[in-house]
Amino acid sequence: MDELVLLEHSPNHRGERLGKCQADLLRKRVAEFRALCQKHEVGALELPDRARNITTTLNVLWQEWLAEVRTEAAAARVPTASLMAITYPPEKVHPAFLPKRANDSTAFGASCILAGTRALFMRNCDGPDIVHHAVSRAAAPGSLAHIALCEAANIGVKAFLNEAGLAGTYYLGPQVNDFTLTAIQPSLVLRHLCERASSCAGALAEFEALHRRQNPGTPDKRGVCYLFADASGEVLLLEATASRYHHSRAKDALVITTNKFLLGEIPQPRLEPFRERCLRVFLKAAPLDYERALTAARLDQRSGGEKGVCDVDTRASFIAALRQGGKGSFALVTLGSPLCNLAVPLFPCLGAPAGMINGSAYEKALKSVDPSRQATRAEYEKTLLSRLAAIGPSSSDESLTAITSDLWALARQYLAPSS
Repeated sequence: MDELVLLEHSPNHRGERLGKCQADLLRKRVAEFRALCQKHEVGALELPDRARNITTTLNVLWQEWLAEVRTEAAAARVPTASLMAITYPPEKVHPAFLPKRANDSTAFGASCILAGTRALFMRNCDGPDIVHHAVSRAAAPGSLAHIALCEAANIGVKAFLNEAGLAGTYYLGPQVNDFTLTAIQPSLVLRHLCERASSCAGALAEFEALHRRQNPGTPDKRGVCYLFADASGEVLLLEATASRYHHSRAKDALVITTNKFLLGEIPQPRLEPFRERCLRVFLKAAPLDYERALTAARLDQRSGGEKGVCDVDTRASFIAALRQGGKGSFALVTLGSPLCNLAVPLFPCLGAPAGMINGSAYEKALKSVDPSRQATRAEYEKTLLSRLAAIGPSSSDESLTAITSDLWALARQYLAPSS
């Protein structure tokens, strides 16, 4: 039985715990990164320069993160500068950090009324070919506890749910002329909002303050799409270039976004992507609940060369149920394709299974390439939905921890290779 790992107490303590848990993963990731840089003939001074730039940024804006990552690197016995450079990679190697299939990400935020849940939020990740893992951080002075989906060795986050009942994600949008290559990567912006904002309004205010202070970067000269939903039922779409941003906030709404800009003073000519259309049709066909959210994450219809919401190459899925007041909010995290793997419920403040943090669950998920195990999924999800239905405002931490531990054990059992 994997222990539940919660990163808590001081930044040094959190970093040491994460570094020890991910030691093998980080060493492998650093070795792959160095080989990639060598292949692309990155100059001898470029990596130290990138590391120096992002270190300066962290020292100004997020000193606790800097302390955490230094201790993490020491515990894993990898160079701190390598972790810094992986989060802010050289332009020559940056394409290897992006999905190989252009414009494949899909996310939605939707208001709903479901046993205390006011909104559901989903993000499917279709790349890059980097280990995806979960992380669970406890609250600290000035920051909120959260569950996050991350890429190995990246200091930031890719999708999150925090203890206040705010969920969010980002991905790169279309090419833009208004770009900047600063070290403030979108993953760092998202972690900043995750730790400090308790609502969509708060996320917008925090983003505006950060944007005024120091413009965030636009990697690969592309704009950035952010999507948030909170426990009041509000959904926020935020689209940004280097110097401009546009936003739309709505309650009792459904917002689906891909890698295309939807807002702006002069909206770009835009055909609705097939995956967006099929997701919208599915979600509007019946009231939204946990079962339909899980089904939505694995919609795999195709239209010619256009993929659906999911396929066997999807790297991870993150579904957040946002409950009133944040109490009892949870994330259903699938590592690997939802077609072949099972979602595990995680709760802010209570930790995540070590196997979901150290990369081992993801590596096993890539070997689970048989999407035909419908009976296995149906049996597992029947138990999952039954346990989720029992969550209420008075649910104790012990009962919520038991849900994570029991479902994690059951998921591993169902996905174990047949003897």
